[in-house]
Amino acid sequence: MKDKPRVVVVGYGYAGRCFHAYLVGLASQLQLYGVVTSRPEARAQIQSQLGVKVFSRFDEVLADPAVDLVVLATPNDLHAPQAIQAMEAGKHVVTDKPMCLSTAEADAMIATSRTSGKLLSVFQNRRWDGDYLTVRQVMAEGLLGEVFYMELCWAQYGVPRGWRSEHQHGGGKFMDLGAHLLDQALQMVPAPVAKVYARFFDRGWTTDVEDHALCLLSFGNGVEVQITTSSLARRPRPRWYVMGTKGTLVKEGVDPQERAMVAGQIDAAREEPAQYPRLWVETAGRSSEVVLETLPGRWRSYYENIAEAVQDRDKLAVTPQSVRRVMAVIEAARASAASGQAVKPEGEG
Repeated sequence: MKDKPRVVVVGYGYAGRCFHAYLVGLASQLQLYGVVTSRPEARAQIQSQLGVKVFSRFDEVLADPAVDLVVLATPNDLHAPQAIQAMEAGKHVVTDKPMCLSTAEADAMIATSRTSGKLLSVFQNRRWDGDYLTVRQVMAEGLLGEVFYMELCWAQYGVPRGWRSEHQHGGGKFMDLGAHLLDQALQMVPAPVAKVYARFFDRGWTTDVEDHALCLLSFGNGVEVQITTSSLARRPRPRWYVMGTKGTLVKEGVDPQERAMVAGQIDAAREEPAQYPRLWVETAGRSSEVVLETLPGRWRSYYENIAEAVQDRDKLAVTPQSVRRVMAVIEAARASAASGQAVKPEGEG
């Protein structure tokens, strides 16, 4: 393989433009070789701003022997078939999250990765969110004692648009941002998920995806995690609420990297002190509040790791097997919401 693997981003909507093409361009060990789009106005923009090859069809990428890695910034229902096609054509693959629509699709993707010998990963960039890294550190240092309950929430107000408003394409905030929250929870709790209970609500928008989702994960070690996603929240809840035997942590606001990235300078991301995590602990018999500075996040690390893993210089940070667990929990949540009963995720112990 060439010193710098050549990368093509498939799709040039918000995710393809602002996340993938931008972050691949920052990874010194990768070369942004091309972008796929069928929109004439996007083609002109890509040529003038990025100066890379523009493809109009996915099959043109598969037929190009210069392409090493394909990044799928396409609707969620296309992730599995396109990933399988790409790996069978000899390309490494990164899909945007969610990985796909089901565990059956995830298993087919993983099997193709094994038989083809091609790397497969999922863009779970929020494993490098500053708030997530901070909560992990607080837990590791024992400041909360034994953590037994967490709430992770992503709540906004606004109707889903485009394919994200359509169930057949894998739309809905639970499938979208919920995939990040579930991934974070699964990374933080060192135990299998014993059962999942979920409720989906349709109370606001005339779409065929949920407006509000509530999902409770009961882990085998006794930890309970509540995941909430909403497009009906006129005022957001805390992003994190974590309870342990020695303290409680509350974190408002979301990681500032996206805002800085859209502005074209992700390294300028800074969090407002008003959104720093607050930790309540008991000191000398009295409750006291401690303000903790949020650790800096670093989404750039994802594609830096991809570059190293493709060239066999490092282990893959986000393995498809780890993200398959997310798909199993999403499946269990949908089954629970339909039946009203708690469901054990497939493959969890």
